[in-house]
Amino acid sequence: MNKLEDIVIQEKPDWVSWEDIKECLYNAHAVNRAKGINMTHYLWPVEKIQKSLGNNGVMFVALDDKRVVGTAAIAEKSGNAWYNHGRYAYMCFAGVLSEYNDRGIYKALVCKREVYAQKKGFHVLQLDTHKQNKHLQKIALKNGYRYVRFFLASSNDHYSVVMVKWLNGCPYSNIFCWGKYQWSKLKTIVRTKVSHFKEQ
Repeated sequence: MNKLEDIVIQEKPDWVSWEDIKECLYNAHAVNRAKGINMTHYLWPVEKIQKSLGNNGVMFVALDDKRVVGTAAIAEKSGNAWYNHGRYAYMCFAGVLSEYNDRGIYKALVCKREVYAQKKGFHVLQLDTHKQNKHLQKIALKNGYRYVRFFLASSNDHYSVVMVKWLNGCPYSNIFCWGKYQWSKLKTIVRTKVSHFKEQ
């Protein structure tokens, strides 16, 4: 198995197809699926993946020779929440094939993506994930992200969390961020239970 120094991390070259990207994402999340953590983005058709990145989005890939073994994308978004007011960088479509884990590939992809965000003048980085995806949340926390929101996924089959990193330093206290997160969690769970009660 090749070491990290043998893996090339770069923007998706033209010869890498979007089908290759989707296949890598699907296989990279096999471990999550086995744990019952089902996310939808790796099931999207390639056209939807491309559309979600938009004209300014960038897909980074980790290449072992000609094989895509990892991915991580960044899309430009605009928000009006307390944590993402205005232009921000949405971090998405990240994954590494399980047989390539523990080689620093995921970290290298995340670093590449963050350097790109800084060059493009982003000050807010945002990601969201399944609330049971503790592995990703742990990595994000170590990398300076904070919990800011809890919500019911559009598929209505699981809860997700939003995490944000401010590149110029968080403008809020830890207590403020944690309080906002816990309040959104309480509201979401109560709203969901009330909705289920009305449907019965």
